Amino acid sequence: MNYPERLYRLDTDGNRIEPDAEILGLWKWVERFQNEYARQNHSPLTIIEYGYDLAGLVLYLRQKNISDFQQIDALILRDYLDYLRLNHDLSAKTMNRHLSTFRSFFRFLWEQRIITQNPATGIRYARLTKNTGGHTYLMQSEAKQLLEASEDQTRFAQRDLAMISLMLFCGLRISEVAGLNRGDIRWTEQLLIVRGKGNKIRELPMNEYVLKLLNDYLKVRPQPRYRKKRPASETPMDHARKQLEEKVGSQEEALFISSHLRRISTRGIRDVVDKAMEKVVLDDPSKRITPHKLRHTFATLLYLNGADINVLKDLLGHADLSSTQIYAAVDQQRKQQAMHRHPLLPENRPEGGSPTESKN
Repeated sequence: MNYPERLYRLDTDGNRIEPDAEILGLWKWVERFQNEYARQNHSPLTIIEYGYDLAGLVLYLRQKNISDFQQIDALILRDYLDYLRLNHDLSAKTMNRHLSTFRSFFRFLWEQRIITQNPATGIRYARLTKNTGGHTYLMQSEAKQLLEASEDQTRFAQRDLAMISLMLFCGLRISEVAGLNRGDIRWTEQLLIVRGKGNKIRELPMNEYVLKLLNDYLKVRPQPRYRKKRPASETPMDHARKQLEEKVGSQEEALFISSHLRRISTRGIRDVVDKAMEKVVLDDPSKRITPHKLRHTFATLLYLNGADINVLKDLLGHADLSSTQIYAAVDQQRKQQAMHRHPLLPENRPEGGSPTESKN
């Protein structure tokens, strides 16, 4: 039986070790939770994300020798959330998503009478400040460093450089990169077919540089592993996965393939970006760059170099112009900074200097 990759460990030779009985004892309740949510017609992608979050919790509990969800209290759950925050540098927004997953899962266990109380209900969501998830982007020099860092990768250099370039040069969302199929590249027209939010399709023009990177990658793209046919008696979660696969295309059609020889996940892309960003020297070390910030970088650099705001709206796949206005705000900030550097301002004059009067 196939389980999420997070539940497997590797031995010294790199071979996968099957999850042990303690892990599977916890995981069976996660599967039941996923099946129930799939039966209620929740989004397949959301349910799979729930599974990823809960797989991390299951592994953490196994390390703490906890084999029963009844043993978990608010203190243990807080410890795990702190572990995530400190070891994975998660934002407040991501932490809140994890907590939301845990609340839903433990509510399900409580409704099934597996636990007597929900340990997540007493934990407050992290406070989102005005700047939380704000408009952050890479400067041009930093973006160049990121491309160079991606080029320096060895095993998956062509793939990683192509994925990062699609976010920096075409403004793709991370889910859009993961959902790309080989047939989405229109080589003759130099176009990319992108399926965005709400399954809306947009056509993006590509430059010669990105097309070359994609061509270089396809020369070394591994053949994906064919998935075994599912039994006729599929679970609701199996049906949800099938729905998701029908939406984005099969494993064989996938453009970007993971090390496990299947369509790369958004998590896999996020790991690629994180690894490459470790080699980038940022002007502001506190700046946190995620894959979505590469999309911000694409739009910001285009706008600051004269792109029309309405053109940006179409390139980004925004339904409303108000979503695109944040890039105009960046330009306004630059104008304000320039005004504050005016040489006639007292704080900017040379020491002992005075404004020069022109003579007519």
